[in-house]
Amino acid sequence: MSLWDQTRQLPPEMLKLVENRYGDRFPFQVRLELASWIEEKFDPNTPIVSDETPANIGSQLLAQLEARVESMPNEPEKFFMKNTLGQNLLHLRQLYGNDPASLYITVRQCLDYEMNINQQVLSNSNAFDTRHDTMSRIRTQIELLKARNIDTSTELSKCHQSQEAFSVEYYSFCEKKKKMTAIVLQHGEQHPDVVKNKSQMDLLEKKIKERYLMLSAQRNELVNSFFKTYHDVKEIQSIVLDTELIRWKRDQQLAGNGLEMNFSLDILQEWCEGLAEIIWTMRQQIKQLDVEMQKLADPKNTNHIPELLSGVTELLSNLVTGTFIIEKQPPQVMKTNTRFTATVRLLVGGVLNVHMATPQVSVSIVSESQSNQLLTTPPTIQKKKEDYSSGEILNGQGTMEYHSTSKQVSVSFRNLQLKKIKRTEKKGTESVMDEKFAVLFWTEFLVGELKFQLWTLSLPVVVIVHGNQEPQALATVTWDNAFAEWGRRPFVIPDKVPWGKAGQALNMKWTAACGSPLTEDNLYYLACKVFRNNNLPRNMSEVNQMQMTWSQFCKETLPGRSFTFWEWFYRILLLTSNHMQQLWKEGFIMGFVSKQAAEAMLISTNTSGCFLLRFSDSELGGITIGYLRQPYNAPPSVNMVAPFTSRDLCQRSMADVIFDIEALTLLYPDTPKLKFRQFCSNIVQGFQPTANGYVKHMLVTHVEGMPKNEIMDGASSFTFSEANSPPALCDASTDGMDFDDNIGIDVANILGLTGGFLDQNNSF
Repeated sequence: MSLWDQTRQLPPEMLKLVENRYGDRFPFQVRLELASWIEEKFDPNTPIVSDETPANIGSQLLAQLEARVESMPNEPEKFFMKNTLGQNLLHLRQLYGNDPASLYITVRQCLDYEMNINQQVLSNSNAFDTRHDTMSRIRTQIELLKARNIDTSTELSKCHQSQEAFSVEYYSFCEKKKKMTAIVLQHGEQHPDVVKNKSQMDLLEKKIKERYLMLSAQRNELVNSFFKTYHDVKEIQSIVLDTELIRWKRDQQLAGNGLEMNFSLDILQEWCEGLAEIIWTMRQQIKQLDVEMQKLADPKNTNHIPELLSGVTELLSNLVTGTFIIEKQPPQVMKTNTRFTATVRLLVGGVLNVHMATPQVSVSIVSESQSNQLLTTPPTIQKKKEDYSSGEILNGQGTMEYHSTSKQVSVSFRNLQLKKIKRTEKKGTESVMDEKFAVLFWTEFLVGELKFQLWTLSLPVVVIVHGNQEPQALATVTWDNAFAEWGRRPFVIPDKVPWGKAGQALNMKWTAACGSPLTEDNLYYLACKVFRNNNLPRNMSEVNQMQMTWSQFCKETLPGRSFTFWEWFYRILLLTSNHMQQLWKEGFIMGFVSKQAAEAMLISTNTSGCFLLRFSDSELGGITIGYLRQPYNAPPSVNMVAPFTSRDLCQRSMADVIFDIEALTLLYPDTPKLKFRQFCSNIVQGFQPTANGYVKHMLVTHVEGMPKNEIMDGASSFTFSEANSPPALCDASTDGMDFDDNIGIDVANILGLTGGFLDQNNSF
């Protein structure tokens, strides 16, 4: 079954997630129209053989879409489709006409997300069925409540008509009664006409009382209907705000650690707008009924209208305040004098026409104590935004606007900048990287006669002034995102957690950065390192119950090292993400294995040239090649090449390095070295002088101490790079020279002399 066949069978809510992911970057209509061609050309299992491949496929996609548009007949039933695809073609040409490689990357990212959603639905069918049932129930209930509003509107209209008819009859009866009283005074009660009229008046009075009782019952029934609707709305609203929206916010917090969010905010907006429409309509109907009842009061029955109106108004207030959310969070590690962005959105703003009042949103940064004060102050006490600030943010004013294409009321802050920060006094071993703040978004506006004061706090933020503070600041926010309990007092977190939870958090961060998850063996190795114990029980259920402290995580240095567990892990994550992501995803990097275990594995193969890649224990952000040598008439030995760091891999990729060293033949346990070829750069066909007359040179890795016949001949060298990997982030500051007993490397500049000597008119 093709991917598209799977996608179109997704539940409506999940299909909408996929559609939203494509969005304007690549219209979903084009995905549908060219489904087979796209899946054939963008097959993730097909390796990228050169840097030109993405650009070529991107250009082919535009040409394929153009051909499809031109081939469509100019028939009335096809006109709309042809016109839409034509507009999509123009849109894509404007976006990617000069950069077709970006189109390739965009489509591939969308397809990856589409496959991920399908895999999640398939692997978690029971969970998704439950989720789908909940979503269907919410949507169904909202539609039923809207229908009930229509019914109560009809009943209210009937009640109004009945009251008007009663009023006419009642005032007519009163007039007749006055005339009857005058006749009695004139002729006396025994007069035949008086007796006759009195009998008629008694019947008329009885009829009036019956009509009043019917009207009273009609109004009571309407009040009961309002109460039923109120309780049903309250129940659904509780599910939407206290379960679904809280789940979305929790997912947003975990997204800071790498979670892929797969629930659309647009679905929540759809529900919240439905609730707002129901509540607002019901509130207007109740107020109309209250006016009618004040015109004709019922002294025998208690008036429940004020109680009902108060409850419905509270529902509206909770809905409006609860749906003022931060759609795009500010960075959780915030450097002073550095631009950052954020977006806030009011989910019910459109249906309540909030934007008509052009509400202003202000941005400030608040301390932990100020955040706690905001959350604990009773809602009945009026707050002032000026009382909540611990710094100065530039460009912190914006206006919420209605965006007709997305039907959203939001404001995006694109040029925020933290200029100053007021810190609290530190205690004991606390540092500025442990102190947490929050960004506060504040707005006030009127909806009808109701005044709203809304504010919302961002996820915890750590403020730094220098880049070298970032790793420890990231440790603070990673711990908070992973282990904070919802509804806590800001920003309380546990000081220790079970390794099972810690491993999940590290795995989530690693998977997001490096493309595929950590294995159980990887997590066991990490547990041994964080607990400083290489002899932990192999039963992971037992290990997962062990408590990891905050100090073990990022405060205490590892034994014999000058860095903490977190610093070691984070630098390896950066190295893998920036330079070896494809190798990791293919399973070519063992990585998390001790030196002793690696040596035992290699010796057990008894195969000279068998090698593996492991992360260095002594070098921050380093990876080493361990390989088995078995010289003639000599015992086998395992050598560890000095660790390669980010600076090394910026110059020459790991795949290139492996092909530089001809002695390497087999990746442990039995993967041929040629499997790395797809991650190498293009073969340079000869050496040609550049435009300025210079002859190009290349870098080749040479392992010191290796016999000459085990070294790659420089004249026949190839130049390779990880074409599939993200752009390398070179940072010379990440390197050190503490290599223990590793064999050194010499990265030499080899001149390609076969291209001829330099022109005599040129000089260095």
